[in-house]
Amino acid sequence: MPRLDKYDLVPSDEISYQRVETPRATAADFKAKRDGTSSESGSSEPKLLDEVMNGGPTSFKFASLYRYATTFDKVLLGVGIVATGANGALFPLLAIVFGDVLSGFASTPVDMDKVNSAALDYLYIAIFMFITDYISYVAFYYSAERQMKVLRSEALKHMLYMDISWYDENDALQLSSRLTGDTVRIKDGMGQKLGDSFRFVIQFIVGFIIGFARGWDITLVMACVMPVMTVSLSWLIKTMRIKSDWAQKVYAEAGSVAEETLGSIRTVASLNGEHKAIAKFENKVFEAERENIALHKMSSAVFAMFLASIWVMYSIGLWYGGWKASKGDTTPGDVFAAFFGVMMGTGSLAQISPNVTAVSKAAGAAEELFTILDTASAIDAEKEDEGIIPEKCEGKIEAADVNFTYPSRPDAQILRDYNVTIEPGQTVAFAGASGGGKSTLIGLIERFYDPTSGTIYLDGRDVKTLNVKWLRSQIGMVSQEPVLFATTIFENIAMGGNNVTREEAIEACKLSNAHNFIMSLPENYDTLVGEKGVSLSGGQKQRVAIARAIVRKPNILVLDEATSALDNESEKIVQAALNNLMATTNMTTLVIAHRLSTIRNADKIVVLNEGHIVESGTHDELLQIEHGIYQNMYRIQELRS
Repeated sequence: MPRLDKYDLVPSDEISYQRVETPRATAADFKAKRDGTSSESGSSEPKLLDEVMNGGPTSFKFASLYRYATTFDKVLLGVGIVATGANGALFPLLAIVFGDVLSGFASTPVDMDKVNSAALDYLYIAIFMFITDYISYVAFYYSAERQMKVLRSEALKHMLYMDISWYDENDALQLSSRLTGDTVRIKDGMGQKLGDSFRFVIQFIVGFIIGFARGWDITLVMACVMPVMTVSLSWLIKTMRIKSDWAQKVYAEAGSVAEETLGSIRTVASLNGEHKAIAKFENKVFEAERENIALHKMSSAVFAMFLASIWVMYSIGLWYGGWKASKGDTTPGDVFAAFFGVMMGTGSLAQISPNVTAVSKAAGAAEELFTILDTASAIDAEKEDEGIIPEKCEGKIEAADVNFTYPSRPDAQILRDYNVTIEPGQTVAFAGASGGGKSTLIGLIERFYDPTSGTIYLDGRDVKTLNVKWLRSQIGMVSQEPVLFATTIFENIAMGGNNVTREEAIEACKLSNAHNFIMSLPENYDTLVGEKGVSLSGGQKQRVAIARAIVRKPNILVLDEATSALDNESEKIVQAALNNLMATTNMTTLVIAHRLSTIRNADKIVVLNEGHIVESGTHDELLQIEHGIYQNMYRIQELRS
């Protein structure tokens, strides 16, 4: 069920890539970092402008952006840098050509040899700049695109293999925003924007070299304004980096609200909750707007100072150069060559700002995304070669002295001194009040979590010693709210196993009582079910989910309140399918039940209360316990029915 509290109003070809190994943080480290940078109202985080004035975030090694670069990517990057450097060095040379042209026109008569030579130089420069620009853009873009393909894949892969406790502490919708928005910013900053930044740096250096070569004193006089320009520019770049980090976080939170609202639109509409969802979204956006306005008031003043200092520099240069030329100490051609050399160099600083900002944003986005990538999973299901892979699975399950608390709720103990043995092929049901720990054992068996203390055994082996992928492949699970993907019925069922054939899917659907209704649909097994299976009824979705669970031929079947969300008619159909399944297979079956009438045929029923096993036995045996918990629960449900 969607979390209603969200709406409360509160202010190509395969490529072999090598990654640079960096120390991996723990999930707790990631949580601490995330909480320490929270932008929620009332947090201890300084406001955006305060953060800018107080030094901003910690430094990030720019080279880390290229952790997924192959040798070919690095070659492309090198080619792009050379082409960009040549292009940047060439542009200020126009100042020399311009000075020669001016000298030619100043001659009496006009020196056409100089003019013609300069015109030809302009043509050569145009051709060379075209070639270097093309090479630069292609090299930077291609290198960035290749690396982003791998980064997106690696980020999603890493998130999918993180342990479930990590997801308990992190918003999946914000993680999705990181995966999409952050990678776009990283690609933007490590692509052509990086090349342009390098180009403008070269232009600045070469421009001043030309200025010193043609008029060192003119260049020095103009350079007296440089400290103001340098301080202003560095402040702007730092500010944009901090603003980018902060904005990514706030807008990710706003996007999370919007995505969850749109994904649960039926619930929102039924509760008339549109205005609350809009208000929550607007609160997030308003927070960003308020902080951005405060910051831009100051950054606009600094940027205006930066631009004004450039014009002051030009004014001083023209005045001093004209004074020297009037005394005959230099020629007009040398004055203008030096002047335009410095002008092109300083002009590149004005152009470099948005490009360096993009690179800075990329570094900020990469720091956040790489923090996730460097967070180690407490239970690593990614490594296929780790852990024991037994030849077969009998299905015997034991819990020995198990205690457990969820990492996200360390003060609430869920299981206490939990001991239970489930023999191969048995059907064992778990009953009790909500929150008593019925479903927790399932999470421990599948290694979504590990016990705080004690041991879970499968066929006599500690599940921690088993290969995680193999372990989970032995278990088929049907939950209370079946999750179907926006594809065909067959493809949904085929996700339950590897290389599932249509015949296997049909056989599984016959066992789950789904085949007949599927064949009545216009496209049969090729029918699209819509987002989250919206085109199917609750009972139909549940039967498809059961088929998906059993098509993998599991040795252990888990039914987690599989019929509790269904109406009576659908429950009867699904329960008949489950009874048929348990009668015709030899799987070990674990049933989490709310409706006790559905588990009366179980081989054993385990009753839990506040994490303790308080009763155990068959349905008839438990009914004989006077004033027992199971007896009371059963009688209450009988009266209600």
